[in-house]
Amino acid sequence: MDLARRTFLKQSATLASGLAVAFYLPPSLAGTDPKAPAAASEFEPNAWVRIFADGTVKLVVHKHDSGTGTHTALAACVAEELDVNPMTVQVISPEDPFFEAYIHPVWKVFSTGGSTSVSLEYDRLRLAGATARALLVAAAARQWQVSPASCSTAEGRVLHGNGRHSLDYGELVAVAAHLPMPEHVSLKDPSQFKYIGKLRHKRDAAAKVCGAFQYSLDLRLPQMLVALLQRTPVVGARVLDFDARAALQVPGVRKVLAIPGRPDVLGGNQESVAVLADDYWSAQQGRALLKVQWSDSPLAQFASDQLPAAQAAAIDDPKALRVPSLSAGDVAAQWPLAKQLLEADYVMPYKVQNPLEPICITAHVADGAITWWGGVQVPSSALEAAQVVCKIPKDKVTINERVSGGSFGARESKYWLFEVAYLAQQVGVPVKLMNSREDEMRALFAHPATFHRLKGALDGQGALTALQLHAVSPASPEQWEPGYFERADHMDYSTTEAITAWDFAYRPAHLDLAWVRHESQVPSGWYRSVSFIPNVFAVESFMDELAHAAGRDPLQFRLAHMHDRPRHVAVLQQAAARAGWGQPLPPGTALGIATNQGYTSFIAVVARVVQEEGAIKVQKLTCVVDCGLAVSPGGVEEQIYGGLMWGLGHALFDRMEMKNGQVLQSNFHDYRVPRMSDMPPVDILVLDGEPSKPGGVGELGSPSVAPAIANALFSLTGVRQRATPLDLSKRG
Repeated sequence: MDLARRTFLKQSATLASGLAVAFYLPPSLAGTDPKAPAAASEFEPNAWVRIFADGTVKLVVHKHDSGTGTHTALAACVAEELDVNPMTVQVISPEDPFFEAYIHPVWKVFSTGGSTSVSLEYDRLRLAGATARALLVAAAARQWQVSPASCSTAEGRVLHGNGRHSLDYGELVAVAAHLPMPEHVSLKDPSQFKYIGKLRHKRDAAAKVCGAFQYSLDLRLPQMLVALLQRTPVVGARVLDFDARAALQVPGVRKVLAIPGRPDVLGGNQESVAVLADDYWSAQQGRALLKVQWSDSPLAQFASDQLPAAQAAAIDDPKALRVPSLSAGDVAAQWPLAKQLLEADYVMPYKVQNPLEPICITAHVADGAITWWGGVQVPSSALEAAQVVCKIPKDKVTINERVSGGSFGARESKYWLFEVAYLAQQVGVPVKLMNSREDEMRALFAHPATFHRLKGALDGQGALTALQLHAVSPASPEQWEPGYFERADHMDYSTTEAITAWDFAYRPAHLDLAWVRHESQVPSGWYRSVSFIPNVFAVESFMDELAHAAGRDPLQFRLAHMHDRPRHVAVLQQAAARAGWGQPLPPGTALGIATNQGYTSFIAVVARVVQEEGAIKVQKLTCVVDCGLAVSPGGVEEQIYGGLMWGLGHALFDRMEMKNGQVLQSNFHDYRVPRMSDMPPVDILVLDGEPSKPGGVGELGSPSVAPAIANALFSLTGVRQRATPLDLSKRG
């Protein structure tokens, strides 16, 4: 049944959780005969639940899963209240990805990201499952002529009389489909949970381990062509001409097409030339023979090693946009009064997302409609590409969502959707656009380089009296949201994570935290943990500098400047205790600590470094997390472990460089990433600090790792490192 053609009723009554949920309009409310048989052997009480007459249960999950376990956790929210095992039901994507109920309630677009999926969907998905359960119970009670209150449910069945009467959900579909929506439903008490807070494994884990799982790269369609693109080597260069004669001689190569740039669209693609072939190998061989003449570019002289100086100059530039993010008192008045005055600059380079599965997307334009196959993390961007490039309306856009092999922000960009939409419209057959690893490295939508300048004042007792921070970076969402800076506060909240009122941990009496906008004209994109990474590196490293200058223990110094943050204090204290903070250490061994809050969750990381045989290495990472309710504890631990590994990369390896407007790195041989041998043992403890509400964890784990390691290195060597990648060869 085509969900896009169905009529939905938006239930506006206040339900048990105080949410408004979109419900399917059943025949009993549509004016049809309630005694008539169901139009289909399917029961669909809302936008998330489907039950078929054969007993099949399908849960519609409207969020993208890039291997993070999002589908596992969200399915558990529905299945818990429906009383079905989330691991035995089918999880599917919605046929209508643009149905109102699936819109992100904060961003107002159809998107997955920001570590918000579970925390924001928790209540309404539970409500969806409870509503479906209530209707099934009512259907069974009507058949047995008993009170619904005397019935119970278990494992996809309605029970009555201590189990003497039992009906499978599938047997109740025909009746339940005609019942009116309940005005109120009750949610389970957490003490009754069977699945929420208890899951240890992710869906499809076995298929992924054995290689049977199908990703975007595995897709095969009749007549499908594979496209590889020769993108501009220099930012902003245009295609003047190209010679495709040699490329077209390669067996399997079918077409060579120029793709126009879309500079009129924020985040749109730059100009390129595409080679379309029967398979990847043919396309790759053809592209190698392609000759493209490029125009000059205004960024032909850009070099990333000159960027920190330009960013530093922006701090004092009166023309630069400086937006306060958190302020109190008068920091300028405190500088002359300080017993000690510290200043430091912190620098982080460009970083590339590098998901295990490079960007891959398939599109087919036919009969005035477009169909997508792939890891579409932002359906709104796929819709924009269809409308802008192909002039295809919303009701003619279909997305066949597939779990992708990683994202880290790469699949939140737009350029590849615009590119494949153009090609699919030109050739009229399915086109699979694939990025090689080299393409991925040089696609230009990387995490921006950043610069932080900090200044702090200590009094005679070693207390922090004033703190100033200027975070310099380009605007993250400007390329995605036209008119973003027309808002009254001019704030780009994606650049001020960890330095705003709700997630900055410390409260000296005088405080001046601000973002300074500086655009390099190099396109940048989303990245896992976004601005938490550079902001936490700067703040937590500088807090360590202040503690040492004050002659205070770094842990106690942090705790002394936190106020009314019991959950944050708890993770710090427990992480320190588990790591042996304050205990005697062997010679050549040191600890460093760092912490951050994000996504209504808290984390503390302690890094243990050791010098052995003249070499320094990270020996262990200890981590304590409070994410409220861990819906899927196994998934939370996996996400934190992955975040720690991601953070280790920021600390020791990640660096993308540009010279003459071109990216210098091309693959993992010159863009180092953590290997198995680099990963130290990890100790993770997950706390349920707020058992009634989950927080976000997908991006929580990485930001504190780099400052924790940097602080440990200082304790070991006496050398303060203020730029990443950190140098493990430095000695005191």
